[in-house]
Amino acid sequence: MTIAKPIVAVVPFGARGRDGRAGAVGRQLARRLVDRFAGSPDVELRPVFLVAMGETKAEAGYLIFGSTPDAALAASYGRSLGTTHALTGLYHDEEPGRALTLTLVSVADDRPVAERELAIAPGRLPDVEGDLAEWLGGALGITAPAGPPPAANETAYRALLDGLDEEVNATLLRSGDPAAERSARSRAFAAFAAALRADHEATAAEERILVLAAESIERGDEERAARALEDVVEVRPTSWRVNYLLGQLRIQIGETSGAIVALEHANALRPLGGEDLVVLAELYLAADAPGQAASHLRRVGAESGAYGRAQELLGLLALGRNDVGTARAHFERAAGAGTLGARLHLARTAIAEGDLERAKAELGAIVAGNAPPEITAQARRLILGVARPDLEADLERAGRSALSADGPALDEARAAFERIVAFDAELWEAHFGIGLIARRRDDHAAAARAFRRVLELSPDQPDALHELGVALLASGAEGEALRVLDQAATLRPKDAGYLADAGFAHLRAGELDAARERLRLATSIDAEDPLTRSYLAELERAEAAVGKPN
Repeated sequence: MTIAKPIVAVVPFGARGRDGRAGAVGRQLARRLVDRFAGSPDVELRPVFLVAMGETKAEAGYLIFGSTPDAALAASYGRSLGTTHALTGLYHDEEPGRALTLTLVSVADDRPVAERELAIAPGRLPDVEGDLAEWLGGALGITAPAGPPPAANETAYRALLDGLDEEVNATLLRSGDPAAERSARSRAFAAFAAALRADHEATAAEERILVLAAESIERGDEERAARALEDVVEVRPTSWRVNYLLGQLRIQIGETSGAIVALEHANALRPLGGEDLVVLAELYLAADAPGQAASHLRRVGAESGAYGRAQELLGLLALGRNDVGTARAHFERAAGAGTLGARLHLARTAIAEGDLERAKAELGAIVAGNAPPEITAQARRLILGVARPDLEADLERAGRSALSADGPALDEARAAFERIVAFDAELWEAHFGIGLIARRRDDHAAAARAFRRVLELSPDQPDALHELGVALLASGAEGEALRVLDQAATLRPKDAGYLADAGFAHLRAGELDAARERLRLATSIDAEDPLTRSYLAELERAEAAVGKPN
């Protein structure tokens, strides 16, 4: 006869203690127990998710309500989760000493089947997890998972539990109070860092701070995560994961030198793979250190998916030294590995060597193939320069005139763009210039048509999106303008002008909160921009009109 394995609903333990931190200990001891049994073939633990009603003063301590149910209520929690048992507990941190009282309830008949009080000696809180797991295993007739305490001392363990509790707080606050959620995440970072300072080998705390840091990339708060990992790396300098993730975060916030240092430390601890070596090389190139970049690129083997990109970059470095033959060899290897941009560079080397027919053949193959739009666009521009250098010169002159010229010079610029379109109707730069001239002449419909054509040829081109949005806003198409300007600002998040125009579009649409958020970001980048300041003044008038506090 096969006996089904027990399934236990674990209710967050309540707490009575000298201060509010006792609640975190109770709740997170229950969470740690669930984590400890995860993957056990003999039992399944399912957490019960309760939101504490608050902390009410009770004599010398605080009682957390909602997490110390009687047997009948605990059994009802278990039935709702389809379990055979429910486990409740109460953590005591008061005179004369600390203890954890536990009750295992049978869901079938609403009665306790096992009870225990675990005394907690001074400094022994980290051992409670193991004692609790051993007791529960014995009560269920199974073997509990073995393992060392998650921290070597109580200071580190209390900090770990505090951090876990703040993670839960952040989750609960996420939808209703983003500012409070960010504060809770900050406290979680600080608590996990404190745990690692108290115990440099506290891998559970390291694991949680790495999870928080990885989430920060998605939430846009990479700088806070980077600062937290900088604290961690001081006490865990040999952690590959901490150094590696710190490097990734520093890349996100634009700290090139710091990213190089972190990734080099990670590379020294465990050799980076091909893709990461290419990233590190690109950082060195951004820091004007081509020698170090080349050294890393040469270590990317042909078996790596990043080999083509590595060879392409080595070819560009060779071109920078005017070593065209070496550059060509690298580009040929890159093209053989499937790197589409390498064919462009092969065309450029052919141009540099004066072999225009070979260049035309390479470029023609790109245009006739299925290359991405940005590669095709670059190929068309190179074809223009090879086949009609006079028109390429016209394009550059007309581009400058479209931004600043007036009168006859603007007419000549428009005529130049038309000549280029007649040569190749799919050169997006010519259509962009036509759109700029139309916008300067307040022909917003013509401008919008031109910029839409640009986006057909070069999708998601940020400048074209921005100019299209401005033209649409000026012509009264506010809904589409808002969408397009937001998209442009997303692609250029550090461009104050793009953010400000997106904010103004939200203002025009009556979305004052969204407008203020974008204008706040724009001001943080360039507080003196007169257009942004005028948008802010208009926003404040709109807020005053509807009685919205600033």
